[in-house]
Amino acid sequence: MAFRISIMFFTSNRHRRINTRKTLIIERCPDDDLVNLEFLDEEIIISRLQKRYDELQVYTYVGDILIALNPFQNLSIYSPQFSKLYHGVKRADNPPHIFATADAAYQGMVTFCKDQCIIISGESGAGKTESAHLIVQHLTFLGKANNRTLREKILQVNPLVEAFGNACTAINDNSSRFGKYLEMKFTPTGAVIGAKISEYLLEKSRVIKQAQGEKNFHIFYYIYAGLYHQSKLKTYRLPERTPPRYIDSQQCTVMQDIVSSKLYKEQFDAIQECFRNIGFTEEEVTSVYKILSGILNTGNIEFTAITSHHHTDKSEVPNSEALESAASLLSIGSEELQEALTSQCVVTRGETIIRTNTVDKAADVRDAMSKALYGRLFSWIVNRINSLLQPDINICAAESCMNVGILDIFGFENFKKNSFEQLCINIANEQIQFYFNQHIFALEQMEYQSEGVDASLVEYEDNRPILDMFLQKPMGLLSLMDEESRFPQATDQTLVDKFEDNLRCKYFWIPKCLDLCFGIQHYAGKVMYNVNGFLEKNRDTLPADIVLVLRTSENKLLQQLFSSPLTKTGIPYGEPGFLSPPSNATLYSCRYAPYQKPPRMS
Repeated sequence: MAFRISIMFFTSNRHRRINTRKTLIIERCPDDDLVNLEFLDEEIIISRLQKRYDELQVYTYVGDILIALNPFQNLSIYSPQFSKLYHGVKRADNPPHIFATADAAYQGMVTFCKDQCIIISGESGAGKTESAHLIVQHLTFLGKANNRTLREKILQVNPLVEAFGNACTAINDNSSRFGKYLEMKFTPTGAVIGAKISEYLLEKSRVIKQAQGEKNFHIFYYIYAGLYHQSKLKTYRLPERTPPRYIDSQQCTVMQDIVSSKLYKEQFDAIQECFRNIGFTEEEVTSVYKILSGILNTGNIEFTAITSHHHTDKSEVPNSEALESAASLLSIGSEELQEALTSQCVVTRGETIIRTNTVDKAADVRDAMSKALYGRLFSWIVNRINSLLQPDINICAAESCMNVGILDIFGFENFKKNSFEQLCINIANEQIQFYFNQHIFALEQMEYQSEGVDASLVEYEDNRPILDMFLQKPMGLLSLMDEESRFPQATDQTLVDKFEDNLRCKYFWIPKCLDLCFGIQHYAGKVMYNVNGFLEKNRDTLPADIVLVLRTSENKLLQQLFSSPLTKTGIPYGEPGFLSPPSNATLYSCRYAPYQKPPRMS
């Protein structure tokens, strides 16, 4: 199939659109809404969508759902003139468009005084992130307020957050590596007055290692290029010729791209503009750059083993340049940092014991520190945006605000090698599919029955049993993984054995010819997962010694990251339990529990 599909909730239509690259002609056409077709099956749907795609008709309705096909090119159908065309009109008056979906949500909010939500779903690379941009663009147009600066700030939110949360993958150059829920806040009369972001499951492991053909988060390349062109690499202790280990690639083209790519430099300038427009201070932005540069230098710290009669498993840092650079940028002592990386303080029965770290253990601590720095920095940026964009209580009391929520979550993934990250992403997509099933089939058919409507029941594939397999306690896959993560001697092999002993259903299997692998029959197809690193990624532990050193930083922002609670989605990410946070699986099952009956969509 030559196109990728994303699907959005809301909105029905009947006309023909002949689309050229310059004009939009509207005529009647039943293909605009596939519900109008006399026969409807997968083959017919695909053929109709392919026909429309070939004519650059990228939007199609299926009843209350909008199907969007990624055109992989710029189309001139998102200008202010089109925003006016889709402002407060009947859906049948215009051809299918994402602006119509945004308008339906806005009009529903104002008319019925009820919060609305637009859910965007689809495989990776389907264009969900761009669709979210367009929805925000149209909602800011519809919710015009006297405060033009506020509208401009809201439009800057997505590019800034995505610079820190998106990355290049094997199938998508701008793939979301976190889940994002953006709430736009309005007065009862429909004027936009603020916004709020919630972020979920940031793929922190990408900071320290990327799969072949993939890259780290965009922001690392942006700031590297920006600082290079500003001749500030030495100020931030970044090398000019050899790329830091965390952003190095097998193709050895990183530095060439940073030096010659106009895109990276332009994106750096755009991110600086986003920071300024939203309201970040110059001191805050400088601190952000120092922490990011500190992470890159931390990744270059190497360890060697010390062998003697007394220490056979002790490690040291043979070349102190990267260590001192990282410590300087993070405003902490280099000796204290080295000690925290190469040893750990353990209190047993009231007695303090210093244990030395092996080379491998020291490298794990280094990488854990880098992931924690980036993850907490990302959460701080989200919290700071929310504080800068929160509604003015003098304009609208909190209880009278109305919201339009936009859910833009990572798409379903099936790579040649799938790991813990793909498992979390695909479980999230299972949840979205369950939500669709409930609203499109189950709840609608229940309503037909309650109203005595004579309608034949539609058979559909209910993925609830798959979610039960993942989320049931105590024998679901995530609970079993949490249980195994608590055992110090557990290995990835013992995790596979535990899965095999306890998960006995048709959706799960262990292949005989592959080691440390298991397969899942998802709603979107079969996916094989490689279990290497599952337990370590799920634990996501950070030694207390590292936290204590980072708390001594003279950088106010860094102090705040490791001393103050940071809330991401209502779950505290700080004192008192942040030294031993819940596992990723536990957080995941708390945030995505499918056992509550979904609310009725207005």
